[in-house]
Amino acid sequence: MNPEKIGAFICSLRKKKNMTQSELAEKLSVTSQAVSKWENGRGIPDIELLKQMSELFQVDLETLLNGEEKKKKIPHKLIIICILFFLLIFGIFFYFYKNRNTGFSFTDLVSTSEAFSVKGVAAYSDEQSSIFISDITYLGNETLKNYTSLECILYEEDGNVERKIGESANHSEEPKTLNDLLKQIEFHLDAFEVSCKNLSESSLYLAIHAKTKEEKTETYIVPLELTSCQNTH
Repeated sequence: MNPEKIGAFICSLRKKKNMTQSELAEKLSVTSQAVSKWENGRGIPDIELLKQMSELFQVDLETLLNGEEKKKKIPHKLIIICILFFLLIFGIFFYFYKNRNTGFSFTDLVSTSEAFSVKGVAAYSDEQSSIFISDITYLGNETLKNYTSLECILYEEDGNVERKIGESANHSEEPKTLNDLLKQIEFHLDAFEVSCKNLSESSLYLAIHAKTKEEKTETYIVPLELTSCQNTH
């Protein structure tokens, strides 16, 4: 998934409907700032919002996640053959069309920690798989804590095997709160080659390493959970 591509596509769909960002935000029960963030490629909507936009713009979820309409070029000779033999092959075509599986399997990725809120999406198809995590928010009291750097590492743990699958960092010359630094943390993993079943059976978590101006590092462990996988056709 490409957040910038998806955002530009959402923007074009909205304009085709002659809607403002505020009008779209009202229909989705979100803020106009959230819509602006999506359209600027700084985040993507969660699964429920993608479903609502799919119905609103009358495009399927696969098209939304790809960020573009499918372009099919059919040779002229093939068009003629299809027209001539349409009645003969209609039954076979219909059967294979109804039984094909070209859609995405997808699931929300959320935090199970009471101290952190995390919004993410994992999407799978026969051709590609992606994980996108954004909007990491600390829910605790941080009024007296300030940090100069932040490193977030995404781990997959399967039994006794632990694997680092992504990392994101943010540095600041001036000390900032944990949430100020977390605003710039995102994970966009296109080459994450694991099936939804295997990923559901493993354990994902974020290790957040925050460094104070005194060079003291504080670590937060944020377990993540995938909701049940679904399939679109």
